[in-house]
Amino acid sequence: MKKTAALLTMIALAAGLLTAGIDLEKAARIDMNPTAAINSDGQVIYAGVGGALNIYNIYQRDFPQLVGTVEGHHSNIKSIIVDANRLYVLWEKEGLEIFDITDYYRPYPIGKFPVYEDPEFKRFTDMDLDNGVMYLTGADFVASLDVSRPHEPFLLNSVSLNGAPVKIDFHNNKIYIAAGDLGLGVLFVANPKQFFFTGVQKGIYTTVKGYENIVVYGRLDERDPNEPSIIGKHLFSFPFPSPTVVKAYDNILYAGGLQHFAIYRMVDGSTDPQIVWKLGNMPTLDCVLRDDVVYLANSHRGLSAYLVMDIESPVEIGRIETYDVPQRAALVGDDLFVAAGVSGVLHYNIAMAKYPILLDTLAYERLRSVWDVKSFDGDIYILGARDGSFENIFVERYRMNGDWVAEYPVARVDRLDPIGELAFGDGYCAVSLGRPGISILPMVDGAILGGGYRIENRSVQFCDLIIENNILYAGDYWGGYHIFQLGDGIPEKLSYILTSSNGGNGIALVDNFLLAADGPNGLAIIDVSVPESPIHLASYASTWGTDIAIDGDYAFLSDGQSALKVYDISALPEVELVAELPDNGYWNHVYVDGDKLVGIDRFYGVYVYDILREEIALAKESKLELPAEPAISMAYPNPFNAEATIAFTIPEQMQVDLSIFDITGRRQATLISDRLPEGSYNLRWRPGGAPSGTYFAVLTTPGKQTSKKLLLVK
Repeated sequence: MKKTAALLTMIALAAGLLTAGIDLEKAARIDMNPTAAINSDGQVIYAGVGGALNIYNIYQRDFPQLVGTVEGHHSNIKSIIVDANRLYVLWEKEGLEIFDITDYYRPYPIGKFPVYEDPEFKRFTDMDLDNGVMYLTGADFVASLDVSRPHEPFLLNSVSLNGAPVKIDFHNNKIYIAAGDLGLGVLFVANPKQFFFTGVQKGIYTTVKGYENIVVYGRLDERDPNEPSIIGKHLFSFPFPSPTVVKAYDNILYAGGLQHFAIYRMVDGSTDPQIVWKLGNMPTLDCVLRDDVVYLANSHRGLSAYLVMDIESPVEIGRIETYDVPQRAALVGDDLFVAAGVSGVLHYNIAMAKYPILLDTLAYERLRSVWDVKSFDGDIYILGARDGSFENIFVERYRMNGDWVAEYPVARVDRLDPIGELAFGDGYCAVSLGRPGISILPMVDGAILGGGYRIENRSVQFCDLIIENNILYAGDYWGGYHIFQLGDGIPEKLSYILTSSNGGNGIALVDNFLLAADGPNGLAIIDVSVPESPIHLASYASTWGTDIAIDGDYAFLSDGQSALKVYDISALPEVELVAELPDNGYWNHVYVDGDKLVGIDRFYGVYVYDILREEIALAKESKLELPAEPAISMAYPNPFNAEATIAFTIPEQMQVDLSIFDITGRRQATLISDRLPEGSYNLRWRPGGAPSGTYFAVLTTPGKQTSKKLLLVK
């Protein structure tokens, strides 16, 4: 299916269709996926955050300001290249997309390769540009494209490989390919239409870069001193674990790995770069140098900025955290808790859904990785794993204010299957462990007790769970639904129903009906009035049902590549499709509470939507309108101490100056002075050594000036 990128600014945009009493209005998207690719031009940074292309203004070098996003894809960004007024973005599935960036805040798509899905070119991994020729690689191929006419990229040549290269680099008429355990391949390029292999050097290679008369590379295994070299003696490998990227600027090399970031200096007359600085615990997948600042795509740590005027003593001046791939979430009124893998559980306040505020991070010090978070009886329970001599699966319990309460060991499994989910009810806590089964543990006054039972079936991959009236309902990723009777002893298997070969995702119980996100079958309706004999009543097709949430008379189905469908379920088992979101991203999970809806997107992080009911939809229509004039909408917190965030909105593209003045009228800081596209923005002011007192944030635009008072309290 052909997909089209949609350029979005950070303004709330309508994303649903009013049909029968309900509408969905996008309020915000919280970037959360790892940052994997980055490049820069002028005052703009382009960063691949999961499947989104984020555009940052870097007027404030220590706080890149998000000013736009390209969305609408269903895979991760692998590489970004900026060349004059052209932007090249490589998506893992969709391939190469070429944008015109004459207006660098508004990339305009002008070319694509391949135009349609092509079995010869799949799972793209990297690219390199040289004199109007793009060299591409992916699963089982390397190819050259003429991109001198970006509206019509033209295939010049392609050769087959027996694997998927990790990195590619064109240097001195050669293509170097770091291909993992397949080795380091070298192709001689007679011309862009003709290239052929000259050999492969054995080893496990992760990145490669040609620089002057040497080749620098990342290698995981140790090189045998007697190992023959097809490249010659001028090779250099980075002496830290898991190298992933190297960039060369003048005589300085910037190198990153899954654990480190390092800087090397090339010494005249030497073919061995000399390390001058190294920083551990800084996983770096890509980097770019701009005006004495190197910006790092820090995997799950986000986007970091280091001042490198003195390369022997870099100084970290800022970081935008994007955390890890979101797993599941819990939505409790205005509190949103997101289980984010190695980053723990992120606690946001979304009272003003357009401006989510990160309040706290839970369990990241206690669990190596978190899988699920649930609210039960006013507390927060977090499921995850860590290394342990006995149990390695644990549940951590917190108060809503973030105070830790207790830890409960759940089970020990040999193989972690991070799809686990928590379910509570009828004096039990149930924990799905994927293939290792389901742990059933008794609960008293909110405490999870030891003992209990394990339901095991190695042919099943358990996921979503529900406990109701001592009945346990369990979804199975292989397409079915299991029903168990809970009691004093081992849970009794009552029944099993198979609805599709690839369903068995999220489930919800409404009276005597089990509603299931049933993979390719969409929404399945199952009569469970007699648990021993469930009946599959109907299925409502969608792209790929992944999860379901119920709110009153509505069922919200996260629909894989189609994002979301909303059904009226007031007349079950009959349902009616009443609204849906446009094709955008890949939603894995969905949560609803009151007038808020949260979608967990595999490639884009977390979406927050306002739910508009029929009786209030007319009153909120104006919510989609931008203010007619530039305005500062808020400053928070206020009073403040360490930093304040100033939010402002402009109705059209214009020159903007946002500065901080003290009570005497002296300018203390300029947060931004640039021409920006229309939209809503958040900028931070860190007062540093400024004394306590009253300050003013002043927004100056053509023909208008507006201000907001700030109170600094130290």
